[in-house]
Amino acid sequence: MTFKARLSVCAALIALSPVAPAFAQQGESQITDVITVTTQKREQSVTDVPINLTAYNTRRLEVLGIEQFDELSDFVPGLEIQEQSPNTPGFAIRGITSDDTTATGEARVAVFQDGVPISRARGAFVELHDVERVEVAKGPQPTLFGRGALIGGINIIQNKAQLDDAMSGAASFTLGDYNRVEARAHVNLPLGETVALRLAAAHKARDGYVDNVLGGPAMNAVDLVAYRVSARWEPTDALRLDVIANYQDDTPEGGTSFKSGVYAPAPGVSLEPWDPAALNTLPVLEDGAPLGIGRKVYGVTVLGDYILNDDWSISSITGWRALETREILDSDGFAAELLAVGENGSGHQWSQEIRFNYDAGGPLTGFFGASYFYERSQQRIALASHEAAVQALLAPQLAAGAGLTVAQVEALLALQGVPNAGGFDDPLNPLGLSVPSLLTTGQIAPLGYYREGTTNFGETTAFDVFADLSYAVTDRLTLSAGLRWTHEDKEAGISGWHYDAPNRVTGAPTVFLPATPNGVMLEFGERSFDDYTWRLTGQYDFNAAVNLFASYARGRRPDVISFSDGQFVIAPAEIVDSYEVGGYWTLDSTNFQASVFYSEYDNFQSGRLEPQSATYIVDNAGSATQYGFEGQVDHQMTDGLSVFATYAYNISEFDDTDSGGNLQEFAGNTFRLSPDHAVSVGVLAEFDASFGRVSLIPTWTWQSEVFFNNDNDLTDAVQDEVQGDFGLINVRARLDLPNERVYGEVFVNNLADEAYIIDAGNTGDSFGIPTFIAGSPRMAGVRVGASF
Repeated sequence: MTFKARLSVCAALIALSPVAPAFAQQGESQITDVITVTTQKREQSVTDVPINLTAYNTRRLEVLGIEQFDELSDFVPGLEIQEQSPNTPGFAIRGITSDDTTATGEARVAVFQDGVPISRARGAFVELHDVERVEVAKGPQPTLFGRGALIGGINIIQNKAQLDDAMSGAASFTLGDYNRVEARAHVNLPLGETVALRLAAAHKARDGYVDNVLGGPAMNAVDLVAYRVSARWEPTDALRLDVIANYQDDTPEGGTSFKSGVYAPAPGVSLEPWDPAALNTLPVLEDGAPLGIGRKVYGVTVLGDYILNDDWSISSITGWRALETREILDSDGFAAELLAVGENGSGHQWSQEIRFNYDAGGPLTGFFGASYFYERSQQRIALASHEAAVQALLAPQLAAGAGLTVAQVEALLALQGVPNAGGFDDPLNPLGLSVPSLLTTGQIAPLGYYREGTTNFGETTAFDVFADLSYAVTDRLTLSAGLRWTHEDKEAGISGWHYDAPNRVTGAPTVFLPATPNGVMLEFGERSFDDYTWRLTGQYDFNAAVNLFASYARGRRPDVISFSDGQFVIAPAEIVDSYEVGGYWTLDSTNFQASVFYSEYDNFQSGRLEPQSATYIVDNAGSATQYGFEGQVDHQMTDGLSVFATYAYNISEFDDTDSGGNLQEFAGNTFRLSPDHAVSVGVLAEFDASFGRVSLIPTWTWQSEVFFNNDNDLTDAVQDEVQGDFGLINVRARLDLPNERVYGEVFVNNLADEAYIIDAGNTGDSFGIPTFIAGSPRMAGVRVGASF
C-alpha cells in the first residue's frame, strides 16, 4: 500500500469518529483499582478467583501501550508470545508453546474472543483494538476454558454496543519511524431504547526494518486493517443479545527476514540477523508471487443471555470463523535458488456452547452445560528450487553414494573437462549439470527449476459436557470443583507430488516434501478419542485484604495425527497434573498477587521437522517436569505516582530418565520459549499544569536466556539458536488538555536500540543452514487523539 493510500485509509477511519479517548482524567480510577473479571463465568473481583489470573482493562492497556499480543506478553508473568509474522505466531504459557500451523495441529494455550475459541495459531493473532479487557489464566483450565487449555487460556473481551442516551466515540492517529501510519476509531450509536450499534476500525502500516540486498521491500513490515461491527438488542430486562462481526486483513510486503547464519548475503555484509539479508523467490513458484503475506481472519459471534428467574440464567455463545492465508518465503535464508516456499492455508470452524448458571445468593453457585465444535482446515505447501542448488546441498550424500568424497567427485569432473566442477557443493555458484547422470551414464543432463508440493487436511468434531460448582463452607472458606468430558472425532489426509517431472538430482518423486503414490490424497479414517479433565480449588479469606488459594487441575492437549515415513502416526494426548498455591493482598494503595506451581507432564508432544524433509510432525517426547513462581504488584505511591512490576521464575525441563517417549535426545533439555526469569517494571507519573495533565510512562522488560527449539540446539556443532538475556526500555510521554477530551503523546520503543532475535532454526535448520529473525529496533512516533 502506498503512503498516499495509507493516508486515505486513515482519513476514512478518523471520519468514522472525530475524537479519541482521554487517557488520564481528573477523578479517574487509580491504576491499583481491582478489576472485575468473568473468568469463572460470572462477574467477580479478580481477587476472588482462585486461580493465577492476570487481567488488564482498557486503562491498563493504554498505560502500557499494548495494541497487539506480543506487547501484552511483556507484562504478563509466565506469558511469552512470539510473532514471526501474523501468519506464524507462537503462544507460550509457562514454557508450553502453541504454534502448530498444520491442519491437524492442536492448541495447548486456548485463545478466545468473547468466549469463542480462536486457538488455531494462524487465526489467533488478532489486533487488540477497542478492547474492554484481556484475561490471562495460567495453569490447566479445563472446565473454564475447555479443550486446548492444557496450561492456560487467554480471553479477549471486546467492547460491545451500549444502550446509552447519547452517541459517543473516539479516534487516534499515529505517525512514526519506518513510515509508520496508524489510525483507530470507534463510535457507539444508540438506535432507541432497546437497540444499539457500535463500529470500530484500525489501520496499521509500517515499513520493514531488515533490508533486502536483492531488492524489493524491507522485511518484517506491518500492514493491516481490522473492522468490527457489533449490535445489541435488549428488549426486556431478562434478555440480551449481542451480535459481533470481525474482519482483519494482514498484507505486509517483503515477508519475514529468515536470514541465514551460514551464508553471508553479500561480500562485506555481516551474518547478524538485524543487518541486510539476501532473500528471493523463484518465478516458477505460485505464478511468480513476491515475498510477503496475505492473511484474512473473519467471523461472527452471537452472545445471548436470558434470566429465567432470581436463581437461574442461560448463556449461549455461538461462533463462526474462517481463515485464509498465503505466505511466500525464502526458507534457506540466502541468495541461492534453493528453498522458495509458498504456504497456503484455509479453514473454517463453528462452535456452540449452552450454559446454565445458578446463583441464588446462598453458599452454592456454579454452572453446567455442553458445547459443540467443528473445524476443517487445509494447508498446501508449494516448493520451488533450482536443481543445481539442490545438488550442491546434497553433494556429500551424492558423493558418498558413488563411494567418493566431494573433492574426489570434483577432481573426476575436472578431468572430464566439466566447467565449474568446483561448484558441485557451492549453492551460491552451483554446477549446472547433473552429477549423478555424469557418474552413472556419462550423459550431460542440464539442471533447471523443479517444483513439488504437499497438501494436508484435518477435520475435528468435538462434543463436551461440563460442570463447575463453588460452595462457601464458611464466610471465609470456599471450595470449587469442575469436571469436563470431551469426545472427539478426527480425520486427516495428506498428498505429495512433483509438479512437472521427477528431479534430475535424486530421481525420487520429491526431494524435500513427503510423497504419496501418484500424488493421490491418502486419508486416515475417522478416529475417536475421549477423556476427562477436572479442577479442584479452595480459597480462604483471612480478612478483607488477604486471600489465599490452592488448586489441583488436570489438563489435556488432544491426540494429534501426523504423517511420518509414509504412514499416519498418532501422538497420544498430552496430560498434565498441576498443583498451585497463591494469594492476593489488596490495600488502598497496593495490590499484590503471587503463586508457586508444580506440574508433571506425560506424553509431552513436541513438534519437529524430519531430517531432509520439510515435513512437520508431532512426536511423543515422554515425561517432563515444571515448577516456578509468578508475582505481580501495583503500588500507588501518591495521587500522581504509581509503580508496577511483574516477575516470573519458571523451570521447565524434559525428564532425564525414564521419560518413556520417542525423543530421548530431549532428555534434560529446557522447554523452548521458556526463560528461567522474566521481569517487567514500569512507572506512571502524572501531574497537573495550566495547559493540561502530563503523564510519563517508562517501562523496562527483561528476560533470561531462551532456546527456540526443544533440542536446545545441542545436535549442531555450534549452539547459536538461542537468545541470551536482554532487556528493552520503552518510554511514553503524554499531554491531556484541560477539557480531558484531546491528547497528544510521543513514544520510543526499544530506547537503547537493543539487538536481539525472536526466532532461530526454522526450516533451514533441518538441512544444516539455520535461519534467524531479528527483533524490532528502536522506533519512535507521535500520536494525537480525542473523544466525545
